[in-house]
Amino acid sequence: MHVFFLVLCCLSSVVCFADEAVEYIRNADFESTHFAGNWICADCTMTSYTSDVYHGSKCIKVTNRHHFWSAPQTITHVTPGHNYVAKMHFKLLNMESGSTTVEVDLMATVHTHGRDHRVKVARLPYQQLRYGWSEISGDFFVPAGSTTVKLFLQVAKPSINYLLDYCSLQQIPHNPHWYSDAATRIASLRKAPVSLRIAHGTNAEGITVQLVQKRHEFPFGTAVRAALLIDGLHQDYANFIYHNFNWAVLENILKWRLMEWTQGHPKFDTAEKAISTLRSHGLPVRGHNMFWATDGHSPNWLGGKSQSDFITEMKRHISDVVSHTNGTLDHWDVYNEALHGRYYEEHSGDPDIINKMFNWIHVAEPQSKLFLNDFNIVNSNMYTTALKNQGLQLLKDGIPVDGIGIQSHFHGSNIDMDVLKYRLDKVAEAGLKLWITELTILESNSTKKAAALEDVLTLYYSHPAVEGIMLWGFWDGAAFDTRISLFTGSKITANAAGQKYLDLVRNTWWTQYSHDLTAGQILHTSVFSGSYTLVVKHNGNIIHQENLVIDTTGKDIAVHVTDDHHVSQIAFG
Repeated sequence: MHVFFLVLCCLSSVVCFADEAVEYIRNADFESTHFAGNWICADCTMTSYTSDVYHGSKCIKVTNRHHFWSAPQTITHVTPGHNYVAKMHFKLLNMESGSTTVEVDLMATVHTHGRDHRVKVARLPYQQLRYGWSEISGDFFVPAGSTTVKLFLQVAKPSINYLLDYCSLQQIPHNPHWYSDAATRIASLRKAPVSLRIAHGTNAEGITVQLVQKRHEFPFGTAVRAALLIDGLHQDYANFIYHNFNWAVLENILKWRLMEWTQGHPKFDTAEKAISTLRSHGLPVRGHNMFWATDGHSPNWLGGKSQSDFITEMKRHISDVVSHTNGTLDHWDVYNEALHGRYYEEHSGDPDIINKMFNWIHVAEPQSKLFLNDFNIVNSNMYTTALKNQGLQLLKDGIPVDGIGIQSHFHGSNIDMDVLKYRLDKVAEAGLKLWITELTILESNSTKKAAALEDVLTLYYSHPAVEGIMLWGFWDGAAFDTRISLFTGSKITANAAGQKYLDLVRNTWWTQYSHDLTAGQILHTSVFSGSYTLVVKHNGNIIHQENLVIDTTGKDIAVHVTDDHHVSQIAFG
């Protein structure tokens, strides 16, 4: 039976892999040199090539291009109503004179109701020659009435030749059980085993033990308006943060443009006070951000500097900031949105200035973890693989990058969870820890927002690569758009989405454990990792309380009770 199945796959127009995923592209890795019926070269020349390959023994060399769209193309039949992932691996062979980067797009032309519709599947905005073999991939939806899809690589400069190998088109499988699967992962990843017992030889009659959770180990944080936190007029806002979040990021006050509007006159007071206040309440703080890649987000006075002076100012800025923040920030977003702008590359004249940024900050503030941070990563198909590639390239270059920040701004409540999981998995292929750094759901209907928030938080919390989740604001009194708000009004009242957030973080994913305990009995349970108070009662009266931290390795707790029903010792194993 298995032999027949494998032979059938080889004779069909698709390739079947061991995981039963169906490959829709014929001759996907170019191991056959017969391209008739599988690949055509539109306004270019493609030849079989063996001297340098990504996979197998052959690839194709693409030359004689005259337009940005000149490329090998493959056409395949598809099934409407499904999400697909397209993937190609390529290697640039030359760069246009005077340029150090080129934009590379993966394109799909979907034939729908008799007409062609071009879809941009993925983009690598600043591809360099030194990157070598690179993956470009992304997902797209095939609508009703579609019959075929044509795939091709679009390299912006027609003078550039390249190698192409190991292409793929596969469906993203629909998982109707994703929620229960996520709940199972949460129980495995975020909970810890705990055993409780009364030490031998003690009187345990009437003893009850309780574990009362005080704080999550997993970071559930928010962006904070620094001025509101410290002005003394918004104490309800400050108290809400201290009670409902265990991490914070200052929304704007650490951004260079706002910090140093006038050259030589940086303002640190508000940021320093806010950081100190947050830390005094036990909240670690993320630094956002040291540099910002897109135009309009750096001090205006930087624009006229020579390249050498520009770099000098960058170094001075790091020194100034770190002199005020050293030892107080757990993370730094080093170069914000580097897939969407080239401000510092262009003004410094260094195409790899990002590497220097990470190194300079690491030397200045070695205890802080350093992050990439970008948008349109999981709420869009365009830059998912680009961010993964960026993380991998920094690691390959030996740069001290600790994690990837995924901003996660959703423009509406209609979110495909199969696609979201695929994108999250794709970024995680870099092997770096992921933080959801700026989660928002832009939706005016709070009931729809609540349902979407539950889905997104559940998937994120269940993912083994995700190490923290930060909301980009929670209250309509301190939000860039009130449609993202979970809480409203002067009393910071939960709407449906806010109540869902509290239900998840303070109830569903929260432990309150109580059980009677007798001599010789061992209780086994599991609790969400975090900070706890262990409460021991005798006949309902508290006889002992003790604070402890239970991480994912768990705890073995032995309670020593004297004959007069006092606790003499709590032993932890």
